[in-house]
Amino acid sequence: MRRAISLTVLSTLAGLAHAGDTNTFDCSNFLRFADNLEQTRAQFAQGPEALSWNWFVCLNQPAANNLDRVWETFKPSDQVYLSNGAAPQPYGQSVPTPAEVLKAGTAMGMNPERAFHNLNAVQQVDGLALEMGGAVPSTESGKPVRFQLLMGQDTFDYIVKEQVYNMNGQAALTSNLDFPSTAWELKAAWLWIGADAGYQKTLQDDGYYIAQAYYLQQDGSYAVGYAALSGLHVINKLNPGWVWTTFENRNNAKYTVTNAIPPKPMTNSTGPTTAAQPVNRDFQGQYPDLAQYELIGTQFETNPKLLANSQLESAFQYQSSCFACHGTAAYSKQKGYYNFAHKEQGGIVYPTEPVPDSAFAGYNKLDFVWSLKRAQWQR
Repeated sequence: MRRAISLTVLSTLAGLAHAGDTNTFDCSNFLRFADNLEQTRAQFAQGPEALSWNWFVCLNQPAANNLDRVWETFKPSDQVYLSNGAAPQPYGQSVPTPAEVLKAGTAMGMNPERAFHNLNAVQQVDGLALEMGGAVPSTESGKPVRFQLLMGQDTFDYIVKEQVYNMNGQAALTSNLDFPSTAWELKAAWLWIGADAGYQKTLQDDGYYIAQAYYLQQDGSYAVGYAALSGLHVINKLNPGWVWTTFENRNNAKYTVTNAIPPKPMTNSTGPTTAAQPVNRDFQGQYPDLAQYELIGTQFETNPKLLANSQLESAFQYQSSCFACHGTAAYSKQKGYYNFAHKEQGGIVYPTEPVPDSAFAGYNKLDFVWSLKRAQWQR
């Protein structure tokens, strides 16, 4: 069993390495924009959606260990913003996977050399969770889609340099943050599979990437199993206002549902955008192993005005703007984090246009990086 899984993974990664032979984009130094920022900005201006897809392809190339994908080597946020506020380990050093997880995974035929993803979050920005439903097994129906936040090395290095990995460092800020142009962050959404081999095959047949994963349960034990990647936010600071791209599996409506009564299939109301649709067809044709993923859209500043991932911003897609919401990332020692959920007409609304600078008097802006809100006080 273990050997078969490993060979399947290796075969998939090998396919990704060769499927796009007609694409001349160079992945060798893409995280640093080939050390030519202006040339990459020109490429982006010429075709934002094509460059977004090229980044997605590069992120899904084999990592150095030939077992994981490049994006799986990014630093998980729970290894940056530690619960005790301490300084994190260097970027290349990972917190060991819990022994209980490795033992259970090995018993299931998992490969201990592959990544084990800690899927430690279920709450979306609006405080709600997205439920699995529809074609999922009865044991998973009604359970939440799980999330994970990761960052690239230059993002991590800047956080460490500025000592804002804990609340003490953020409270000590005297000016706005300014991440380097090569900063990257990812946010992944996952359908939990567990040990259900039949369900795993169904998701594989629908083009989902399958990974090894775990999460801490309320009783203090770990759930260990497989998970399927349903959505991926990819952001970087190519432009001063960052670039916001988001991908989903095209079959998500089969497995995730709205909070309506009765529930309905979860769909995306913001895309794929008109600009993304032909680019999706082109890249899906070149990369069969990624063909069930689609670019929902690429946002730079307020173009397009709205952009959401149905797996990550499920219930508030109609007012989801990556640029506008993240543009409010700010902290004040006296007021705390800026509250971008504005009360209006008896309800809550989120910004879809940039908030005026006057709203941030007394705040230090966090350069669009809301993940800093996960920091804890040092103790």
